[in-house]
Amino acid sequence: MAKNVLFIPSYIEGKHVYASLIKLHDLGYTLYSLCDRELNHPVDIFEEQFICDITKITDTMEFLKKQNIHFDAVFTNSVELVTPLIALLAKHYGFVGNDPGTAFHCRSKYHMRKKLQAEKIPVPGFRLCKNYQDVEKAVTEIGIPCVLKPVGWHSSFGTFMIRDKKDLGKLKMNYENSIQFLMKQISEISPFTKEELELLEIDDEVNMVTDYLVEEYMDGPEITIDAVVQNGKAYILGIQEQIIMPPPYFVRIGGCMPCQHSDNTQKEIQDLIQKTVEAIGIHDSATHTEIIFTKDGPRIVEIACRSGSDDLHEAIYHVSGYSTVYESVMIALGIKREYDFNPKCYVAMSYLLPDRKGKITKIEIPERVTKDPDVIELRMTKNIGSVVAPPPIGFDYMGFISVKGDTEEQAQKKLRDASDHIKITIADE
Repeated sequence: MAKNVLFIPSYIEGKHVYASLIKLHDLGYTLYSLCDRELNHPVDIFEEQFICDITKITDTMEFLKKQNIHFDAVFTNSVELVTPLIALLAKHYGFVGNDPGTAFHCRSKYHMRKKLQAEKIPVPGFRLCKNYQDVEKAVTEIGIPCVLKPVGWHSSFGTFMIRDKKDLGKLKMNYENSIQFLMKQISEISPFTKEELELLEIDDEVNMVTDYLVEEYMDGPEITIDAVVQNGKAYILGIQEQIIMPPPYFVRIGGCMPCQHSDNTQKEIQDLIQKTVEAIGIHDSATHTEIIFTKDGPRIVEIACRSGSDDLHEAIYHVSGYSTVYESVMIALGIKREYDFNPKCYVAMSYLLPDRKGKITKIEIPERVTKDPDVIELRMTKNIGSVVAPPPIGFDYMGFISVKGDTEEQAQKKLRDASDHIKITIADE
């Protein structure tokens, strides 16, 4: 009997995400999709496309139960907000996955910090803040420098640093601007209802949209690690060096993969990932982890029980030959996996970021960029008419470009050449 596989896609899908879906379809799996809107797929590979509000866990669970389909695997390519839903579905249908509480701990930075601290994984000092008065008190207790980040968000949205007393004078402005930006993006994160928290067996409530963490600043270079976990063992598929906007903000500018490290450092990374996976309780899923190399050693920024978003699926595929989408399905189906990592190329990427607040009036991308075989991904996430702004007013990404090369230097040069030909005009509103 064919296995039923449910895919919950992100708003952004790459070429090899589709290629992996086609491969699954051709292998005889019956594919379904679940999203809050109808998707336009290049090939008819889905038995049915379900549309419902995936931000509402309880309603979505009931909706799927009414379909009278036994799902043998449910997965996402990178949708952060549905990881607790997937864990609940794994429990309901009996397929391999993570515990629902584990998925929630990966969603809430506060619960993540508490869990890691309890399991003796080094974390920075931190405080949970419900309002601005809490923030002021926490900054005093933690000390300067410190970092403020929203509990439930991703992509460094709303995250900023207090470096000195001068920054302290802008604390209220940065905090209020960040809250305003986050509230406009609320559909991307979705706060949990009391009923949903009870379903996930979480008894200390947090507001995923507006609650903040104030934590000690961790100084050092940053990397992201994408891995898959099967039966509690982590297998690293990709490590990407991160290029971050200079403080006081932490918007990601770009990255390069594979990130080269000594054997000792590579072992440190592998050991920390494994210990963190065990501490949080991730058992079977993709993972995306951020690490900073501080003077005291590597430290966890955060870990998610889903694969990395934006360029990472395509980058990992080109560098390693593995698709995190395909591997996620195989793991959910309980099929034993083995990996042999041998880098095939280098991939460099950069985000297209606004340098001012305004409305996009023109986007110019010549064919020499769109038809370049070394440009493995070029994606606009904003359109003509979109209003965008850099920090502290906004934390907007307009898109990104990802380019491959035989060496890191070659990939970076090709990236600069291609990026120079992309023109985005931003005018006053």
